[in-house]
Amino acid sequence: MTQLLPEDLWRDFPKTAPAFEARFATEEACRAYWIEIRWGGEPACARCQSKRVWTIREGTTFECADCGHQTSLTSGTLLEKTHYPLKMWFRAIFEITARRNGISAKDLQRIMGFGSYKTAWSWLHKLRTAMVRSDSEPLGPFVQLDEALVGGKGGPHKELVLVASEKHGRARLVHVENNDAETCKRFVEGEVADDAHVVTDGHAGYSPKSLGDRPHDAIIQTKAERAENDAVQGCHWTTALVKRWLLGTHAGAVRDKHLQAYFDEFVFRYNRRKTQGPVRIAARLIESVVTKPPRTMRQIIDDTRRCRRFGSIHAATA
Repeated sequence: MTQLLPEDLWRDFPKTAPAFEARFATEEACRAYWIEIRWGGEPACARCQSKRVWTIREGTTFECADCGHQTSLTSGTLLEKTHYPLKMWFRAIFEITARRNGISAKDLQRIMGFGSYKTAWSWLHKLRTAMVRSDSEPLGPFVQLDEALVGGKGGPHKELVLVASEKHGRARLVHVENNDAETCKRFVEGEVADDAHVVTDGHAGYSPKSLGDRPHDAIIQTKAERAENDAVQGCHWTTALVKRWLLGTHAGAVRDKHLQAYFDEFVFRYNRRKTQGPVRIAARLIESVVTKPPRTMRQIIDDTRRCRRFGSIHAATA
């Protein structure tokens, strides 16, 4: 992933929970960090890019001295029009990232003191949107591909998931309607490097048509052979972990139409499991929240009802 944070900002980011709480103990501290990420420490007009701005409305809005345009701290970001202070958002990000297995909406509601479960659920969903990066590097150089069935709540059957995994590295999960050649082709094109060496279990969807010029080993194994040396072990391991996570942290109470959002959170965590401490993952998430364009809750919910890459509507009802 491309590192957008300036090197000194990344280097100085708190490495422990107490340090994080001390660094962002006030609204002013959170605003200063936000401004550093968004504008490099000096606010600029969103219309004319002038640096000659006045701070108004208790530090939440800037008025351009040249064109008169007003820009708020959060306008043009994922938190546009939020009525909550940044300190609360930073606290929520800390709670989500500092816990190895994440946090459920019910627990976030209790910790943050929200009056309703719906508020906590919507916050988690909005932050999951920030966990998806369009500039993520494709998987490689050796990639395993597989498909799995994962059970969500509210659906009549198991949901189909395409899985890609580097050996001992990163992974990707995409919720789809089917695993035909065209769907597999789009999955591979979106997630796997052009020069990656691909290993599958022989599924027909991963044909030369879907894999292109990528070298391909189709290894069909019996159960006994798989137990001794699983050709797509990374995929099976990833699938087992995500199922355990859905049942553990979220008690299996994930509706089919929202599965992709939960997969995005799992992948965000899994692919950063070797980061220097879970608190440092908060830096990535804050950065993404600042740089992500605005999304309404309706847009976010609609996104989770279709395959993120392929635009294929899931079978689950609204």
